[in-house]
Amino acid sequence: MLKITVDGKPIEVPANTLVVEAAKPLGVHIPVFCYHPKLAPVGMCRMCLVEVGTPKMDPATKKPMLDEQGNPVIAWMPKLQTGCTTTVSEGMAVRTTTQAVQDARRSVIEFLLTSHPLDCPICDKGGECPLQDHTLAYGPGVSRFRVESKFHNEKAVPLGPLIVLDRERCIQCARCIRFQDEIVDEPVLGFADRGRALEIVALDDPPFNSKFSGNTIDICPVGALTSNDFRFTARVFELNDHPSVCAHCSVGCNILIGERDHAIQRITPRENEAVNEIWLCDKGRFVHHYANSSERITQPMIRSGSELKPVSWYDALTAIVYRMNLIKTEHGGSALAGLAGDRVANEDLYLFQKLFREVIGSNNLEHRLGWSQWNAGADLVKNFGAGIGTNLGELGKNTTVLVLGADAEEEQPVIRLRLSKSAKLGANLIVANTRVTKLAKHSKQSLLYRPGTEAYFVAGLLRAISDENLFNADFVSSRTNGIDELKKSLTDYSIHEYAEKCGLDDDVLRAAARAFATSENALILFGREMMFAMQQEPALESALAALAVATGHIGRKDNGVIALYPHNNSTGAMDMGILPDRGVGRVPTNAKGLSLRDIVSGKPRTLYVMGCDPARDPFGFRKPEFLIVQDLFLTETAKKADVVLPAQSWAERDGTFTNTERRVQLFRAAIKPRGQARTDWSIIQEIAKQLGAQWNYHSSADVMNEITQRVPLYSKMSYDRLATTARRRTSVLTVGAESVEPVQIALGELFGDVSGAMWASVAESDPSARFDLNAMELRDGGRTTATREGLALVISRSLYDRGTLVNHSEIVQPRVPQPFVELNSHDAEELAIENSQRVRVSFNTNPARTIELPARVNGYVPPGVVSIPNNLDKTYNLPMGARVKVEKATE
Repeated sequence: MLKITVDGKPIEVPANTLVVEAAKPLGVHIPVFCYHPKLAPVGMCRMCLVEVGTPKMDPATKKPMLDEQGNPVIAWMPKLQTGCTTTVSEGMAVRTTTQAVQDARRSVIEFLLTSHPLDCPICDKGGECPLQDHTLAYGPGVSRFRVESKFHNEKAVPLGPLIVLDRERCIQCARCIRFQDEIVDEPVLGFADRGRALEIVALDDPPFNSKFSGNTIDICPVGALTSNDFRFTARVFELNDHPSVCAHCSVGCNILIGERDHAIQRITPRENEAVNEIWLCDKGRFVHHYANSSERITQPMIRSGSELKPVSWYDALTAIVYRMNLIKTEHGGSALAGLAGDRVANEDLYLFQKLFREVIGSNNLEHRLGWSQWNAGADLVKNFGAGIGTNLGELGKNTTVLVLGADAEEEQPVIRLRLSKSAKLGANLIVANTRVTKLAKHSKQSLLYRPGTEAYFVAGLLRAISDENLFNADFVSSRTNGIDELKKSLTDYSIHEYAEKCGLDDDVLRAAARAFATSENALILFGREMMFAMQQEPALESALAALAVATGHIGRKDNGVIALYPHNNSTGAMDMGILPDRGVGRVPTNAKGLSLRDIVSGKPRTLYVMGCDPARDPFGFRKPEFLIVQDLFLTETAKKADVVLPAQSWAERDGTFTNTERRVQLFRAAIKPRGQARTDWSIIQEIAKQLGAQWNYHSSADVMNEITQRVPLYSKMSYDRLATTARRRTSVLTVGAESVEPVQIALGELFGDVSGAMWASVAESDPSARFDLNAMELRDGGRTTATREGLALVISRSLYDRGTLVNHSEIVQPRVPQPFVELNSHDAEELAIENSQRVRVSFNTNPARTIELPARVNGYVPPGVVSIPNNLDKTYNLPMGARVKVEKATE
């Protein structure tokens, strides 16, 4: 810690602290424009100029010279220094209020205003504009420049479909450019021209094609960047900001819902260093428009012939209960089944399973539909989930992260940002996949294995670790069973054979294994492609468990397993028991649940569908005798229903989601419900009460209170706790003078709160637990390799697709890509296919299927592999793992 003074006030700060940050705990404000704590300092705007001095040193004693009062004599620098680029040194003195500093600030403001328009009355930034605030605090009351001499740049220039640039307001701080370069690693913005004509331009085509473009609005210190949906709709001081959680992927980004007149005006990120820092992807920022869609279901409906007709809630619930009772009486509770989407809240999911298990007497419950059916690895997460306190954006040189079968850029964009940041901090990132992804650019090792050989890849890592005796001997002996059986089973193949099956070099496989095993800390992150592989190869889950356990990388911070699940509450759906074999509370005796395939194929006589669309399921949906659908929109399933019930969106009610890192987070109602829509949990309660249950929940908090009693993982998840934020404490500063008791202030307080609570994995909560290491029993590794006819199909993910919520948010439609098939250049040359050429893709499925798509020829997929994004036009629910034939389309 270094001792300095700021305006005569002493303070101790860590080495390398910037002057602008060192002054904050003292309540000393140094104004800035170009500086941002998340970006590298550049000293461009000069607004932060201060006087800086250092102690004069006695040449003879090499010690500071002292004045008559015994204080160090300060040698003041002849020129003002930028506080945003100057780091502290021992004994440094800083002055921020002298006449020279005031003159400099006034001059900077006056210079910026020479060409800045007088837009404050209409500017979206009014009320939260640093330029406006600094002008009032530090600027001149009058200008020496005539209005006629202002330089007028172009106004309202679209940078892309989402962001508009007012070049006349821009102060050339380069925050937006630096954010895209430094944080996102997408240099899509830049400066053009010079002098007073300097302006921001988009460098890519299509323009500003970034998943994080909305963040530039937040960090712009003036109103130069605005969004197409918020421009001129409201003043910021008219908005009511409601803390909430993003409902579009499993990251669980913290957000603020800006509401006026019970309508969402904008979404902005809410600071949480443990989840999303201060960033938010554009999907989370702009897809909220579905909540106010005119196509929302606003009242119950009952089928009359071929049509669904609006009815009262009484009539709809009466019809449901009558048919449920009738079918249950005639055929038993097992004749009823429920499908619940993994986008709805924990409270809804808990009561949904309670309705079926305790009121109806059925274990026929599922949530894994479409891509969600591949959210395997629940036991991996429950037993070996990453230790509490793990922060994917703050991993250092002593941590290795193995990313398997995941495309974080498309699946969980903010996690890609966090991992990229950790890689810059020195974390060892190993990315293994069937194709090149954006994250591979930041890795120290990028490995491309053949589709279908995932289990052989992980087993090969284990074999290499075993050969070099890199298993954690102490941990293995004290916490595991079966190490000898595991080692013996790994000898079925040599390292060379494992590597050959995967399409890798021996040395590459050994290097990855060695890096993971010898790292002080290590994490395994796996995504959707790896989850699908687990469905196909049961031994894969055991192999991943053995990799984490036998190396001792479980049960503590920065160690363990993270599954990048598909939806915002996929983890919660499993925790709440929306599975036929995973009950919560009392489970009926001898009640074996139906499989997902049986449920969607019409085997149950009654099907209750909440928040999902099984009619688009790849298994093929058959309408049962009685179908109930509870949703926001008239989905394909709802169109077939006998009764349709309108549910509230996440913005209209309270509840909790559990993110991919097992963090349970609370969200609150921000707007009034649309029409007669009700919360999912309250609808379920009404049905249960009419079926004879004595339920009496008055709020979602009441439901969570019961969850804390009946779901052990959630025993500490009361709303009172989840609503209480815990400060993130990092480096400590000591503030105070001799006559004042020093106060310790955390630098972390400058960067926001940490909200929510993580439940502990078994390895972390039970230090005495022992884990079985199962022998590897692998299937034939050649099932999808190039030895079989055709090309191996990999289904990729697109952040913007044809999902229900995206389809009902018009503003993001230009960002939804056209479908394509991705080919390696070698395969394309062999097939005489050129880039952008239309091709026919035939699937070896039963029944056979053929689609026509434009080809995208590049080096992101290896030879023998093709990739097609899922859930775009013509590409919904493609057969993952199939072999395909690609040929030119007939003209």
